Amino acid sequence: MKNHTGVQTLENLHSYLLNRITHRYNKSVHKELGAVGLTTIKTRILVSLKLLGGLSVNDLCVHAIAEQPTMSRALDRLEAEGLVERYADAQDSRIRMVRLTRAGEETYRKIYPVIEEQNRAMMKGISAADQEALRRILMKMLENIRVNKI
Repeated sequence: MKNHTGVQTLENLHSYLLNRITHRYNKSVHKELGAVGLTTIKTRILVSLKLLGGLSVNDLCVHAIAEQPTMSRALDRLEAEGLVERYADAQDSRIRMVRLTRAGEETYRKIYPVIEEQNRAMMKGISAADQEALRRILMKMLENIRVNKI
C-alpha cells in the first residue's frame, strides 16, 4: 500500500500494524506475568476458560490462539500445576474438555488486573466512541478472515 504521497510504507498495511500492536502488547503482558510463571499461551488459556467456561481442546485452540501441539504441551503444564483439568465431554466421550480448577480461578483473579491495565494503557487517549468503533471494525475483520466459525 502507498501513503498519501504515493510511497509504499509498512504503516499502510493494516496487518503489519495489527501484528506490531499484538507483539508489543504480548511483550508487555509477558513482562508482568512472567514473574508468576505464565507464558502468553498459558495466560490466553486461563482467560479463555474463565470468560467462556469449559471448552473442548479444539475450541480452546481457536480462542487461545494456538496450534494443537502447542496447546497440548501448555495444557500438560497447566494441568501439572493444578490450574486446569481435562475431562470427557458428557455428550461425546471422544471429545476432551478443559476447565479451570479452583487454583486456576485464583490465578485468573491475580492476572486479570494486569491484562486490564495493559488494555487501558494501550487505549489511552482514545475516546470511548473510537474504542467501540475499533472493536466493531476488528470483529468485522475477524469475521472476514476466520476459518473457524466460533
